[in-house]
Amino acid sequence: LRTLCDEIGPRAGGTEGGCHAEEWAIARFQEFGLEAVRTQDVPLTVWRRGSLEAGVVAPGPFRFTALSHGNSPRSAHVEAPVVDVGHGDTEDFRQAEADLPGAVVLCDEGTAEGRRKLHRSEQLALAAKYHAAALLIMSMTPGPLPRTGVCHTSEAPIPSIGISLEDGERLRRLLKDGVRPRVRVVMENHLHGGTARNVLADLPGAERPDEIVLCGAHLDAWDVAQGALDNGLGVAIVLEMARVLAHLKKRPKRTIRFALWAAEEVGLLGSKQYVAHYLSDLHRHVAIMNFDMTGDPVGYWTPGAPAKPALLEALALQLAPIGMTGAWDSKPGLHSDHQPFMLEGVPVVCISGRLSQEASRFYHSQGDTLDKVDFPALCRAATAGAFSAWAIAEAECPPYPRKDPREVAAMIQEARLEEALQAEGWAPRDGF
Repeated sequence: LRTLCDEIGPRAGGTEGGCHAEEWAIARFQEFGLEAVRTQDVPLTVWRRGSLEAGVVAPGPFRFTALSHGNSPRSAHVEAPVVDVGHGDTEDFRQAEADLPGAVVLCDEGTAEGRRKLHRSEQLALAAKYHAAALLIMSMTPGPLPRTGVCHTSEAPIPSIGISLEDGERLRRLLKDGVRPRVRVVMENHLHGGTARNVLADLPGAERPDEIVLCGAHLDAWDVAQGALDNGLGVAIVLEMARVLAHLKKRPKRTIRFALWAAEEVGLLGSKQYVAHYLSDLHRHVAIMNFDMTGDPVGYWTPGAPAKPALLEALALQLAPIGMTGAWDSKPGLHSDHQPFMLEGVPVVCISGRLSQEASRFYHSQGDTLDKVDFPALCRAATAGAFSAWAIAEAECPPYPRKDPREVAAMIQEARLEEALQAEGWAPRDGF
């Protein structure tokens, strides 16, 4: 993890840092003695951050502490009044519809308690739909710590930036006092075609080698920091799992496949590419374990599982000495590399882990650096991951039944995920 963060650092897919990280990952898997170490090309649009000038021009000019969102336009120059849409969901935009054309829209990160969590791509899609000129998403973390993150699957139709909590609250105070600030956003970015790579390696099964337990984490990280938490944690966990399990004298019954995904941060492109390539073989994948900002392990997350899997309940009891409490959640969620597999009905098993509140606040910000990592907790998460992957590979049956297309569609509808999926360009396959 120190090498990944201190020597490689930022590693967006398709960049020099991303390529360096991929070569480093290949070398680690080979060093551990895994078989079929290979890469899988992932075509993508490479977005490189350029200049950004953003702030209030009247009244009382001041500059924002801000970061452009990934895939923001190559060039933009906007000056317009601000309209606040609060949480930033469909109803919020609808209520402000008359004021939105040509305006700069302000919203928070879509994490208000009691409301559906929103992704910035949903908020951008709504801003563009209502003909806004630009989007400001205010961080909900004091710092000041604006957040970056992808806002569109390709070049965005309007500028989208993250601003600090302090700047967002200042705008809201002005609006509450009857002042309508005018905001200027000027940006230049660079976009071009490129290729990133998934890095894959196998620990072949001794009895059912065609059945696969897939353990993955995304390798890429944003350019503003080191990507220690997001997702150096997951990378370190998967590599440690691979190292430990490869050195056991016994082979698992099923194949355990390790994957370090490319381009998660710009739309889950690596895991989507894997699913598209192996679509006809996904029935052989008995489970996918995804490690993304995984903290101190406390339980399991199995999105869409009909009941608490007995296998995982037993595993949690065995892992109690390292802090597993048997906590369990089955509510489906999106925006990490489990998603493409979940949408194809593959059972998902993730370690539920606690990140400290102090660490969590640095997500997608300039504060995501190595000093925030809790190394003892990281070791416990790797232990829980390795123990769980081996147990799933040894079990007679998958942890819970895979879903057919109708069951997946029902799960999506019940969890109210349709709008979020549509915002990222997803369309159901035949059979949904």
